[in-house]
Amino acid sequence: MRGRGLADAHLVALARRAGPREGALARLLMEEGLVAPEAYYAALAQSLSLPFLPQGSFRADAQLELLPPPGFSGPLFCGRTPSGERLAVFAPLPETVPAIRALLERTPSLRARLAIATPAALDLAARAAVPGLRLASERPDVSARAVLTRGQIAVAGLAFAAFCLGRLLSVEALVIFVSVLVTLLGMLLGALRLAAGLSQTPSPRPTRLLPPGRLPRYSVLVPLYREARVAASLVRHLEALDYPRDRLEILFLLEEDDSETRAALEPHLAPCMRLLTVAGAGPRTKPRALVHGLGHARGELIAVYDGEDRPEPDQLLLAAARFAELPPSVAVLQGHLAIDHRGHRFFPRQFLLEYAGLFDCQLPWFSARGLPFPLGGTSNHFRRAALEAVGGWDPYNVTEDADLAVRLVRAGWSMQVLASTTFEEAPLAWRAWHGQRSRWLKGWLQTLLVTLRDPFRLAGEVRRTRLAVLLVYLLAMVVTLAAHPFFVAILLLYGSGIAGLLPRFDVLGGVVLTLAGASVALCYASMTLLAIAGAAARSRLPSLLDLLLIPAYWLAQSCAFYAAVVDLVRRPHRWQKTEHGLARRPSGLPGVQSGGKTH
Repeated sequence: MRGRGLADAHLVALARRAGPREGALARLLMEEGLVAPEAYYAALAQSLSLPFLPQGSFRADAQLELLPPPGFSGPLFCGRTPSGERLAVFAPLPETVPAIRALLERTPSLRARLAIATPAALDLAARAAVPGLRLASERPDVSARAVLTRGQIAVAGLAFAAFCLGRLLSVEALVIFVSVLVTLLGMLLGALRLAAGLSQTPSPRPTRLLPPGRLPRYSVLVPLYREARVAASLVRHLEALDYPRDRLEILFLLEEDDSETRAALEPHLAPCMRLLTVAGAGPRTKPRALVHGLGHARGELIAVYDGEDRPEPDQLLLAAARFAELPPSVAVLQGHLAIDHRGHRFFPRQFLLEYAGLFDCQLPWFSARGLPFPLGGTSNHFRRAALEAVGGWDPYNVTEDADLAVRLVRAGWSMQVLASTTFEEAPLAWRAWHGQRSRWLKGWLQTLLVTLRDPFRLAGEVRRTRLAVLLVYLLAMVVTLAAHPFFVAILLLYGSGIAGLLPRFDVLGGVVLTLAGASVALCYASMTLLAIAGAAARSRLPSLLDLLLIPAYWLAQSCAFYAAVVDLVRRPHRWQKTEHGLARRPSGLPGVQSGGKTH
């Protein structure tokens, strides 16, 4: 350390304070802030004739299932030496340095297999080797592990204080500003829906399928938790996938304590299927399981399915052929999702119309124009290279599909819709629907908060990509659902005559009433048209009662939004499990093609 600028007098004084214990002087230097850990360990590596690896320059060469304890000093195996031996990286405790020096003098050949790093660098490398912590460790700027950054909290606090002190906007001005903003976003979203519903854009099919010899290796990831009820049906429908078995692997990703699902799956497994246990640190979420599965998958293409899914048998063949025709910048193909059962209950009937409008009209319209869109949580087909380029899924985001879509677009990738359908099960009752929808909306809020962390960087990315389209779509959905109950209440107050008795209604109320009326009318009209067009694409017609109940469905979604806000504050990473296997669904396998204009 003398050779790195520390004066002898200073070192002598510190040595007297440290005492005669081995390593005490080095610890004191770092504790006093006179020497940074990087400087100390770099100097130590030089004195021992060992390489020094800076933080972030290495990663463990195998996945770790458990996070090492605090104060972990190694060794951590990180790659191999030029001669093929494993390279061990460690951060020696200062008191052990004399023993290490003596060992290296006795066995000089060890120097080729050892490297030194700081404890912080080892901790980062160890966390990066735990699938559930990798993104949060390597790229905390895009991870939802922290709900809000200090900068975001500071800006929000300053804005609130300025408003309370009357320095920002008056109450009247704020009400008008919010009403105008919500109306503009709602009109933009409504216009997109109207255009999609009127265009009836088909999803293109590949011109030809690939010959068997050119088909890439495909890995199908199926994260499951407490899905014993649908296990046999799931295996049967995945086994029906038409793809060469020597190029296909299906990985069921199970939690350690889910012995029931494991027992239900094992008797039905085909040779191309494997069970993987998801272990290690991180929140218990679907994206954590997917990150774990990606580390074990061997395919060039990666597909994701849920426990209740029934994909059309030729879906993988179509996806492989479509990827071969599209430019390498297309990262993901989103399959159509459709509900394959009908009933008399309110939520499954509305859910069916919503899915038909979204996946059979709206997303194909976006795709045909090269616009990004939020992915569905299943029937996604990825290029592995794209997934790895953006760090895979974020285990801390409970709507991993929307988050991944945003990060792919930010990195310059694009997406398309695949002309193939996966049939799903709709939640039957309020409790199941509400839990699922509030989780989706909580994840959208997480995605928006993460994306808005660095406005200057975001502005540069918006100029280079079509990210603004996706962000406006997500923001419009969140804002309109937040404001919808208030707009409806304003219209009811006006219609009942009560609003006329309120003071100053003639000025402020008139403006807000006009904006609320325009927003609500366009919302209901666009959703009605989209529901009709989506149902028609599946050769169905919605009943008049279903269309009349769309406003009630939107109010239910607003309730789910406010539940999502509360859950984001209390339990930001909690995964609300949706029960499957409760609906009466067709027993046969889905056909190779679905009816309607989407194919």
